[in-house]
Order: sequence, then structure tokens, then C-alpha cells
Amino acid sequence: MGIIYDYPLSEQVRTFLRLKALFSRTFYFIERDEACDHHVALLAVFEILDITARADVKLDLLQSLDRQRLALVPLRNNPNVSQGSLEKALSDIETVAYDLHASKGKFGEQLRNHEWLMAIKQRAGIPGGMCDFDLPAYHYWLSLECGTRRQQLNDWITSLLPAYRALQVQLRLLLESGKTQEHQATQGLFQQGKVGPEVRLLRVGLEPGYSCVPEISANKYLLNIRFLEAGDAARSRVYANDVPFSLIFCTL
Repeated sequence: MGIIYDYPLSEQVRTFLRLKALFSRTFYFIERDEACDHHVALLAVFEILDITARADVKLDLLQSLDRQRLALVPLRNNPNVSQGSLEKALSDIETVAYDLHASKGKFGEQLRNHEWLMAIKQRAGIPGGMCDFDLPAYHYWLSLECGTRRQQLNDWITSLLPAYRALQVQLRLLLESGKTQEHQATQGLFQQGKVGPEVRLLRVGLEPGYSCVPEISANKYLLNIRFLEAGDAARSRVYANDVPFSLIFCTL
């Protein structure tokens, strides 16, 4: 399968996927050495704080993990289920839930109370607002040796790591629950009956060679997918050819 396109069916899953992408960006750029790399890493941290400003991420994750645990426990002794994988999943849930419970304060609270970082974050929302003449203290920080910057970045995000590890487990189990169907969109169009209230994430997989992207519309009654021509045109047209694709339903 070439490219997979995700379509979350709840705001919670949408937030989790955004956080996953931002954490991946943060860790990637922290491990690089240039000042501009660490600048991008810090901007990603600020985006994480923005996304979670009005949501209780810890509570959402704990509730989601508990829902997954309740779905998995009845599968014990089921001959059609790998008991080793099941016990590992339950153990992972227990470990990250314990660590998340033990973490202090709300998600990101320590960073939001960090005056220097919040002063930088405030300027980050202004186009061009992080120039050296606007933020001389930040300009100095960027001039530090890369190892010093990296250590500080890692120190700053330490309080976020219990939630990140819980997020990893939650999304891994969600994706592993996916059940795949093979379909074909006739002249770029596909329609199917109700998705089902238990589905939390739809994924569409396309093989390389099809220069189109899916536009998905779904509710509990109907699923519509239009494959649109890929490109930079202001208005994309429906792809004229038939498109074979994989449709994955993630339910856990």
C-alpha cells in the first residue's frame, strides 16, 4: 500500500493524530544540530500547547485507554486471539495509564507557567515577530552550543512525555484494530452504507501511480468518497478513471 489518508470520526481522535504529528516533528528537530532546527522544534511545542489549551488531554487519554482496556479484557481465553499480544496490550495500557495518573498538574501546565517560554510563544504568533531585535534573549539562546539547547529542549518537554507515551499506546491499538476492505471507486466515486457508531477512524490506502486524493464525507448513515485530481489547481476535478483502494475501519 502506497499512501494512507486518515479521516478521524471524532474530535478527540483528530486531536490525538495532530498531537502525534507534532510530537514526531519535535523529536526529529531536537535531534538535529542547527539553531534553525531547534527553533522549529520549539515552534512545534508551542503548537502542542495551543492545540491542548482548551482540552483536558490527560482525562481524554485516560478515558480512551480505559475504554480500550474494557474492550480487550473480554478477549482473554478467546482461541482466535493471540493471548501474548493481548496481554502485552493490556500491560502497556496499565503502565502508561499509571504514569499519566502520577504526572503532576494538567497537560502542559509546567510549560505554560514558564515565563521565558511564554514570552517567546507570544511573539511566535506575530509574523516575523521572533527576529533578533524583537527577542534578544531568544537570539542569545539560539547562539548557544547545540548540546546545551538540546538538553534544555528535552528538559522542557519532560513533563509532556507521560501523555506522549499514553498517546502512542492509544493510537497504536487503534490502528492495529483496523479491518481492511478492498474496493474500487467507479470513475472516482464511491458510496457505502452506514459506517457504524463504533468506528473511530477511517483510513484510505492508495497504490502509487494514481494521481488523486480522497475527499471523504462520513456519518453514521452514509460514507462518500470522491477521488479528486491531485495538483495545485484552485478547484480539483473528480478523477476520471476507476480507482482501486483499501478502506480500513479502526474501531478500538
